[in-house]
Amino acid sequence: MSSRFDLRAGLIWLLVPLVLVGIFLADMSTPAGLALPVCYVAGLLLVVALPGSGEKILAAVTCSTLMILNYFLSPAIPGVPGWVYVLNYSLAVLMIWTVTILGLRHRQVQEVMRDNERIANDRLAQLKTIYASAPVGLCFVDRDLRYVSINDALAEMNGRSPDYFLGKTVREAVPEMADTTEAHYRRVIDTGYPVIDEEVQGVAPNRPKERCYSLCSYYPVHNESGELLGVNVAVLDITRRKELEADTLFLLDLGECIRFAANADELLWAVAVALGEHLKVSRCGFIEVDAAQDRFTVQRDYHPHVPSLVGSYPLITLSPSVVSAAKSGQTTVIADVDGDERTVQYLKTYRQFGVSAFVATPMLRDGKLVSALIVATNERNEWTEREIGLINVVAERTWLAVEKLRLDNALRESDAALRDADRRKDEFLATLAHELRNPLSLVRNVITLHRTPGTPESDPRWGQDIIDRQVSYLTRLTDDLFDVSRITREKLVLQKEALNLADVIGAAVESSRPLIDQRRHELTVTMSQDSVYVEADRVRLTQVFMNLLNNAAKYTPSPGHIWLNVEQAGDMVVVRVKDTGIGIAPENLPHVFELFYQIDRSFTRTEGGLGLGLTLVHRLVEMHNGKVEVRSDGVNRGSEIIVHLSALPYRPLEDRAQADNGSGHAPGNRCRRILVADDFPQSAEILAKLLRQDGNEVHIAQNGIEAVEVAAQIRPDVAVLDLAMPKLNGYDAARMIREQPWGRQIFLIALSGWGHHLDRQRTKEAGFDEHLTKPAKYETLMELLDQLPAEGRLESGRSQEL
Repeated sequence: MSSRFDLRAGLIWLLVPLVLVGIFLADMSTPAGLALPVCYVAGLLLVVALPGSGEKILAAVTCSTLMILNYFLSPAIPGVPGWVYVLNYSLAVLMIWTVTILGLRHRQVQEVMRDNERIANDRLAQLKTIYASAPVGLCFVDRDLRYVSINDALAEMNGRSPDYFLGKTVREAVPEMADTTEAHYRRVIDTGYPVIDEEVQGVAPNRPKERCYSLCSYYPVHNESGELLGVNVAVLDITRRKELEADTLFLLDLGECIRFAANADELLWAVAVALGEHLKVSRCGFIEVDAAQDRFTVQRDYHPHVPSLVGSYPLITLSPSVVSAAKSGQTTVIADVDGDERTVQYLKTYRQFGVSAFVATPMLRDGKLVSALIVATNERNEWTEREIGLINVVAERTWLAVEKLRLDNALRESDAALRDADRRKDEFLATLAHELRNPLSLVRNVITLHRTPGTPESDPRWGQDIIDRQVSYLTRLTDDLFDVSRITREKLVLQKEALNLADVIGAAVESSRPLIDQRRHELTVTMSQDSVYVEADRVRLTQVFMNLLNNAAKYTPSPGHIWLNVEQAGDMVVVRVKDTGIGIAPENLPHVFELFYQIDRSFTRTEGGLGLGLTLVHRLVEMHNGKVEVRSDGVNRGSEIIVHLSALPYRPLEDRAQADNGSGHAPGNRCRRILVADDFPQSAEILAKLLRQDGNEVHIAQNGIEAVEVAAQIRPDVAVLDLAMPKLNGYDAARMIREQPWGRQIFLIALSGWGHHLDRQRTKEAGFDEHLTKPAKYETLMELLDQLPAEGRLESGRSQEL
């Protein structure tokens, strides 16, 4: 490009002198002598026409040179003075240079003007670029409040193009904000002073339900004479900042709500209401998910203008995609259920729910979906990142707080339960001490009375009856304690068989009759004539109804009435025990089956007991796959305990009472050689004394080794061995005796405080024939001895627990 310009400039510099010289020579050859004016005119034309300053000067120099040359070469005209020639040629040269200098000056001025215009245009373009691309909204309105200019940012804030505003007044362009903004414009126009940082609230252009916020500054614009031309406005969109401020305040309030929350369900409800109002949605709430049943439940939901969704629903109604994402811990965002492939097949359900768009944030516990926060609208909604982020933060913080509250509540309940258990333990120990002291005190007093010299003995059996009753009472206490211990440790095994319920009820009534008659109560038993059969443990089921009858007798003031009613309802049999006793207060009803729980402690102090009866009833009925419930109209209005058991299909059973009519052995009266082994000397001595009174030969051993040695010496017919003996326990002693030829026919009886079926199994495996549980009645031992044949061992397998 530069070489092309250099060539053109060189041609101009060559042609200008050649043209002028050619014109000059042509004029010189003419007879008219017109070289001077023609050359003069040509020079002026070239000076004016040539664009460059150098070309102009070249033309002027050439023309001046030719004018001087013409002056000397042209002949003088007769009659014309010489100074006229000099003057003419001087004026011509002066004119040429005057025009040249003016042309150069004009050229310089044009270049300066062009440079200034270019600079101005560049600056104007820069201003337009800055104006158009400014991050804040800018506009200029004239005194009539018409938009003269507006940048893209401000037009976009209002959801329009810049051309829409030009020529329109503020009220025509933005009528919803005219009342506020016109006041600021008028204030600037009237006072001539700027208005800075005025907050203006409007409606978001694409989201009519949302508000937008702007910070506007209004500046007056004057011309050089000071006349006000209009108002320039700078607008800063602060909607995002206002939303963040509102979200921050909301989260602070949420933190306070969480900090003072005491109930997890109330916290979930409060958060749902607060979040729903903050986001201005149509529905908000937490759902509880039962993954095992594939259902979700809405306990409470925020629904200001739509129906509530409280209830339980199948989880699949939310669509498999949404459920799968929730189970993996992913937030689901649906802007339009009609157009989203994840929900389009479940439009009927969502329309029933009144949901068109929603955000679902899941909550997991140990990797399993247990809850979710649902925020929904009844119209299509483009969820912003800010809204999604806020929902996730609220869900996370709330769920952590809920888990903490539930854990705290569980710990408090556990602590309260432990304290209650500790209190009941103390009460139980105090009650146990009281229940043990009373019979022991009676026994001691009887013994003291018998030892006192001069005591009249009008009834020698009086003291014996008292001691027997107290020992029986203590035995029942220890039996109840053992039963409760076995049940709570799941060590009690039921020996179930098909039973006629009438036989069980009859045994229970027979056992409880003495107490009922002693209290002068009337007992009414109502049963169907048809036999009802149940699969149960005879001993344990009898114990259930005996405890219920005993309880009714004990807690009913004399004289009272007790009803026992048996009725069959379908495949169930219902046994009701009702009384006219002290009744149960409503607040005590949920606790009557708890261990060691006693309702009226002042009453039970006089009646005795450890509060174990109903606990045993409840646990034993549950072990029979039944249920038990208690009813009462209140204190002193009686109570009713109802037992539900499964009934077997009706079938007649043969009377087992006729079995073994002639198979029994006649009581033997012969003298037997008996070994008694017990590490408690007094116990061994008393039992030996009783056996000797019946004509038996008795030998005593105080440990296992001694028992084996004595047995080898005396070859006893019967050996009664304690199991917990030093040096060698009863199990090993029995095994050693059985290993001897002389020991195979000895009748071995285990005597122990342990009566569990596993203990019985263990004694059987060790070689014992019978197992008696302390304190065993002497009559029971005598029954076993009387059934022994004259020779050999009694067929074993009948263990006694007394």
